[in-house]
Amino acid sequence: MKVIFVVGPTASGKSALAMEIAEKYGSAIINCDSVQCYQALDIGSAKPSQAERARLPHFLFDYVPVGENVTAGSYCRDFENLMLDLAKSFTSAVVVGGTGFYFQAIENGMYEVGVADTETVLQIEQELKERGAQALHEELAKIDPATAETISIQDHYRLVRSLEIWRSNGKTPSQVRLEFQASKKSFPYPLLKLGTWAERMDLEPLVRRRTQKMLAEAWIEEVQSLISKGYENWSALHSVGYKEVTDFILGRSEAQNLAELESLIVTSTLQLAKKQRTWFKRDLKIHWREPLAPSHHFDERLKAFLA
Repeated sequence: MKVIFVVGPTASGKSALAMEIAEKYGSAIINCDSVQCYQALDIGSAKPSQAERARLPHFLFDYVPVGENVTAGSYCRDFENLMLDLAKSFTSAVVVGGTGFYFQAIENGMYEVGVADTETVLQIEQELKERGAQALHEELAKIDPATAETISIQDHYRLVRSLEIWRSNGKTPSQVRLEFQASKKSFPYPLLKLGTWAERMDLEPLVRRRTQKMLAEAWIEEVQSLISKGYENWSALHSVGYKEVTDFILGRSEAQNLAELESLIVTSTLQLAKKQRTWFKRDLKIHWREPLAPSHHFDERLKAFLA
């Protein structure tokens, strides 16, 4: 089984490229976007349509139930198990998405810290309500400044999980990662990495049109339905775009109308794209396609790799 990573910032054309490759070479398509793993987050996650998924085999989309959470570790295990099954039917797989940490996990392995201690998690979540995220982030920065630098104060799930690792195991996340580095294994499949590059000026009109389309397709109603069922604190609703819509519905947003909401979502999405560019740019093994490059840009490289 040969594996092709298709990476890049959001809205840069990754899904279209993955579909092209999979159709041409009979490959399976595997999701590597953390939000697209979840059920019920359909409109704002920019998942492939049902028609697109009917054309080609897609995996690891829509498989995490509402209210549950996917982590890099759980995703990595799901990916490894899936690959064992796919190898029986496919000679190649296209892994597509923008969650760099997940790509890193499946390529280099994922350090194991065990199942979260539920009692400790509940205690930290109570502290989050009482003391606030800023106080917990400062606590994490004191014990593990390297990890704290990678976690936003708004990322409550990773913040709680990092403190839970420390309190339950007596090791900081950084210590766990270092131990893993000493024992990690190499990726077991031939691998080609392709990327769709796009700067902010290229992305902004694309992101704005996509946001307008999502809002017109009842994105607000999608989130309202989840909130009405009691999922307003589900960590998946803290992802980019969904957080802005959730806050708008609950009256916690600075946006007073749909036009202002659209602007907030576009700004947050472009900030995400910048982080994605920074992450993927560090990997010198990625072959990039510029925004105006022809669709056959990677043809020769793919032919050689999949021969």
